Amino acid sequence: MVEHGIILERQISGWRCCYGEELPSEDTYQRVVFKSFYEKGFALPVRAFFRGLLYFYGLEVTHIKPNSIAQIAIFIHLYEGYLGIAPHCNLWRALYRLKGHPSNVRRNIVGGTTFSLRQGSIFPDFELHNTNKGWALEWFVVSNPALCLPARTGRAPEYKVCWEVPPTTEEMA
Repeated sequence: MVEHGIILERQISGWRCCYGEELPSEDTYQRVVFKSFYEKGFALPVRAFFRGLLYFYGLEVTHIKPNSIAQIAIFIHLYEGYLGIAPHCNLWRALYRLKGHPSNVRRNIVGGTTFSLRQGSIFPDFELHNTNKGWALEWFVVSNPALCLPARTGRAPEYKVCWEVPPTTEEMA
């Protein structure tokens, strides 16, 4: 990943390979992440928008599936790079809803949520071709500068009504 420019050198980004370790372990100033996240546009430090999504939905980075990371990265790039405006949580909520994986009743600890376009939402069409098979096995630890990501609890994401409720007209204004 360093050779391909996906992640900075170990001395800069503070990453630690965890290949062969059965369970991830990190200290207060580190977070567990997945190789596929970086391949899909994730990087540290994360944008305020991404931190806001985690806070609003009550998620940890490990709760999100890789294609949802790609959707968030595409959304941020579209709004900042092409439209020249900051991405906004209410606009995201108008387009996407969060679903538990495999269901809202029973959620996995790792990859227990996925974002999907709301029915009738209009967003540039794109296909995510990678099935990400085995993605949860390719994890490593990175430095968490200024504690920009919430701590990993080792628990499944907790379902909240806000996962599915679109923003109100007042919130959209």
